[in-house]
Amino acid sequence: MSINLTKIQKDNLSNLAAKNHIEVCTSIGRAFGRTLFADGYDAKPVMTSLNTLFSWGYFDHEERFYHGLRFSRLTINEKGKKALLEVEQSNA
Repeated sequence: MSINLTKIQKDNLSNLAAKNHIEVCTSIGRAFGRTLFADGYDAKPVMTSLNTLFSWGYFDHEERFYHGLRFSRLTINEKGKKALLEVEQSNA
């Protein structure tokens, strides 16, 4: 199976694999939609690409709560790792 990712999608998938996870605030309020990588950097600029990768089933999803706020934690799963590896090998 041939996987076709844009450069931005490949970079974002690779970045997520290296940074372990992102978290998106899903509680209504001031923090709603706040999106952060595990290292604290803002992930909001890459959400369009991440939404596409999520819809393709490349992430696992887990609900977390911090100080009463709900966050969705996304981590790359085996399907996502396999896709990234295939793209990297085809570009080598």
